Amino acid sequence: MSIPMKDLTSSIETKAYENQSHSKIRGCFYSRRKIVQNELKEILSFHPKEWISAFRFNSSYPVFVKGDIDGFMALFINNLATLLTAILCLQPILGNDIVYGKIVPGVGLSMLWGDIYYVYMARKLAFKEKRGDVCAMPYGINTPGAFAFIYVIILPTYYGCISSHDKGYCQELAWYVALASNFATGIILLLLCVFGEFIRRNTPSVALLSSISGLGFAFLALNEFLPVAERPIVSFIPLAIVMLGYFGGVKYGPFPVAFLALATGTALAWITSLNHVSAVREASHLVKGYQPVFPIKEIFDHFNTISGYLSTTIPTAVSIAVGTIQCVESAKRAGDFYPTREVMFADGMGTLIASLFGSIFGMTTYIGHPAFKKMGAKQAYIVLNGLAFLPLCFLGITALLISIIAVVSINPIVIFIGLVICTDTLAITPKRHYPAFLLGIMSIVADWAQGTIISGVTAGYSDFTKSNVHFSPNVTSAISSFSYRGLINFAGGSQLQCIFITAIMLYMIDRKFIHASVWSFLAGIFAFFGLINSSRVGILVNSDDDGWRFTIGYMSMVALFGLLEFAQRKKWVKQQETEPDDLSSIEWAEWKRQQILDEPLPTIAEDQKPTV
Repeated sequence: MSIPMKDLTSSIETKAYENQSHSKIRGCFYSRRKIVQNELKEILSFHPKEWISAFRFNSSYPVFVKGDIDGFMALFINNLATLLTAILCLQPILGNDIVYGKIVPGVGLSMLWGDIYYVYMARKLAFKEKRGDVCAMPYGINTPGAFAFIYVIILPTYYGCISSHDKGYCQELAWYVALASNFATGIILLLLCVFGEFIRRNTPSVALLSSISGLGFAFLALNEFLPVAERPIVSFIPLAIVMLGYFGGVKYGPFPVAFLALATGTALAWITSLNHVSAVREASHLVKGYQPVFPIKEIFDHFNTISGYLSTTIPTAVSIAVGTIQCVESAKRAGDFYPTREVMFADGMGTLIASLFGSIFGMTTYIGHPAFKKMGAKQAYIVLNGLAFLPLCFLGITALLISIIAVVSINPIVIFIGLVICTDTLAITPKRHYPAFLLGIMSIVADWAQGTIISGVTAGYSDFTKSNVHFSPNVTSAISSFSYRGLINFAGGSQLQCIFITAIMLYMIDRKFIHASVWSFLAGIFAFFGLINSSRVGILVNSDDDGWRFTIGYMSMVALFGLLEFAQRKKWVKQQETEPDDLSSIEWAEWKRQQILDEPLPTIAEDQKPTV
């Protein structure tokens, strides 16, 4: 019995396609193995010449440029805003002695370490690539982690202690537990730095940058706009100055945009009586010299108490690591190729130094490198930031600043940085991936909503009721206008969840089902251990833990993608997208133009040729 020629041809084509697919899979595993081998080789290598190059004279890389003034003002104000807000949250709980005498000096030392190290990295890069436009990566306090430690570690420890011990003991206990947790965060960061470059290379850029864009949109732009909307008379003029200066290109003569916005807002605050002389008088009593502390014994004595807070410590460390990887990718898009592992090492060491000298705040690379580069900043701005924080932290000047400047005039600069992060990500995102980007950042917006609104109301309620009255469960159990449980699940591990959602959606759009199934499988594993889609790390920690449900959901998607991959090989489903990823709109237009030029010209039949 002979096989029809059509069926035989179809069978041969199917086998050829399957062999090609198997070859691609083998090639994928081989390339991943080579990457791991190269990573291990790089870790064990020694580059003394490269290290020394940072200290050599480089005439093409100026030590100071005018853009460093704007960069310094933006970075200084961004860090100052975080520090001042954290101080305002900590003061009622820990008191002035611990806050100004122990925590804030540790911030100054860890800030100086990171600023100096990042200048060292920038000088190495400038010498290596013979460029003069290298911008040092911004560095400072990890804002989400700082407030996570305040609300999830310090407050519960203090309120759990105050019913049976005196206030001073409970204040020190809460501080020690937070220090031990911060030290553990630094250790985890140093362990994760080994895998940083591998993660960056094997994660779609849009997925990495969507998470950092979500942070920029929710925590920097949206969150910082609320105080602006609260005080429009004081804040709208500084907001206009910042937006006109940075987005509109308006020049203000010799005055840096950030400085002019801060000065104008402060003047309006005093004119409208938002600031008061009595507050300045009270704050002046706190201006004095403070010596750094070194509570290493207390840190190790309280290591046994941090197990209950690993659900905060581990995600904080992971979020810092992920954020650092995202910042490296963002800097790469701006033209500065920093080694991921070294940047993560700097952040881990900065966090360890902070904890060893009394600070409960993790340190990290700041998002917004492209914004600082757009300002024209290079290397001096970050050194100025570190030097400026020394007197602030060791002389108690932060207390005086809180009473003098209009804190609300700082917000427009932070809003600008958040918006630039989002616009830069959209600039390198193909239009077909916009839905993946938007769906991904929704988890971070949910995290902001849950943390800001629910936790904020809870903290406010605890100020005028008994500390053992649990406000959140009493109210949230009666919510019927929206799914609060869904909000909690969607907000859990938001940064990691954003990356997974964006990557899965991105590969679904491109019909790359093997990639989508791999990311879905990893998401299922992370959900099972509570790292995403859960409020607590662990397996079935709470009776209402939904991690296992998400694992089933993600694994069912793996099965679906497997069926679709089979159908695609049989040519029952449209083939994979062939357009490239991670191109800017200009690069994509050039690629599309080249594709049109490369297309063969249509042939004209003999009977259709025009007669002369």
